[in-house]
Amino acid sequence: MGQTGPGLYSIEELAWYLYHNVCLIERRFFNEQLCRWLEEELEEKDLARRVKSGIDARANLSNLVILLVGASDLYTGQEMTELKEKIRSLGTMQEQERLKLRADELLDGGSDWAAMDEYRHILKMHQNNRLGMTFYSSVWHNLGVCYARQFLFEQAAECFETAYEYAPDEDTDRQAELARSLASGPPRSQEQKRVDYGNAQKKLLQWEQEYRRRQKQS
Repeated sequence: MGQTGPGLYSIEELAWYLYHNVCLIERRFFNEQLCRWLEEELEEKDLARRVKSGIDARANLSNLVILLVGASDLYTGQEMTELKEKIRSLGTMQEQERLKLRADELLDGGSDWAAMDEYRHILKMHQNNRLGMTFYSSVWHNLGVCYARQFLFEQAAECFETAYEYAPDEDTDRQAELARSLASGPPRSQEQKRVDYGNAQKKLLQWEQEYRRRQKQS
């Protein structure tokens, strides 16, 4: 699909992508290129016409998403209802919340650098007091996870420490200490190196597990 999205070759693949990445979809996804792809590559002329009509009429983004996902018959009525509810809930969120949800999905998908950009963008925005300290703690924590995945332990430590300042948490404090220790490099003692520093990958897995736990609770 070129610039419209990732490499997709069927209406089913498009529907799956939209269903699982709805937080990442922006209005610019629906454009002339998408309509041509539907009409010429997939020979979905009626669907292409309906999408183009929706674009021209400035239809709600949710309606366009539902139109394409529903065209595949991949999902049950219950799943489509849940998708509509998810899209509806996105519309009630503060801008920072939507951005974080998008960043979290990028992080879950392994797009660490893209997620980092989103988290940093949130932190550059005017702080929204309605979201509370826990929200910003989570943003700093997840940014720390991004850095830790890239073995940028100094930056990760700073993020975890800031997350702790917003919302004190024992796990976050331990992660900050761990990142700070790894940032300082391997201990001089070979014995210490084997015990303390050689488990970096295992410690990163612990970060991942903590991140998943937080995601389930949020």
